[in-house]
Amino acid sequence: MDADPTDSVRELLEGSETPMSTAQIAQALSDRHAEHEVVQSLDFWRREHHAVAQDAAGNWTWHGSALD
Repeated sequence: MDADPTDSVRELLEGSETPMSTAQIAQALSDRHAEHEVVQSLDFWRREHHAVAQDAAGNWTWHGSALD
């Protein structure tokens, strides 16, 4: 079974100590997922769980969710 891109993005951002650009996230996950899957996953987290935030510079950070 293939890894779920949304889970991979969550795990990567949870473990990051600094914000990451979309390109950095896509590069880190390139062995498991296509770039469009990563972008869709970031958008999913931002819209559905409010766990990921994108700053004015375009960098993504994990903020957890209301369920955390």
